[in-house]
Amino acid sequence: MKRDLPVSSSIPELAPQPISLDVLIEKYCKADERSADQVFARVARALASVEKPELRAEWERNFLGNLHAGAIGAGRIMSAAGTDISATLINCFVQPVGDAIQGVD
Repeated sequence: MKRDLPVSSSIPELAPQPISLDVLIEKYCKADERSADQVFARVARALASVEKPELRAEWERNFLGNLHAGAIGAGRIMSAAGTDISATLINCFVQPVGDAIQGVD
């Protein structure tokens, strides 16, 4: 069942801080991007690109709406999606812990 969820928030928006813009540009902006809106557009387009061609525009709008509503993807997704960076978009990894008290298995 598809439902349209409200995009508004009762939380007041904070004014941008210079350090926030510095981090955005240093870590997440690619090529000529200079704003969160541009990063969001790139990421939404990249995420939608795996959908059937006739559904891509709809999914791009959905992803972009979610990003503007405050749903932020993990760092690797926001940094690499929609670029030619050859990196995984997986942000978390599980590594098994050995079962030896005296050292590494």
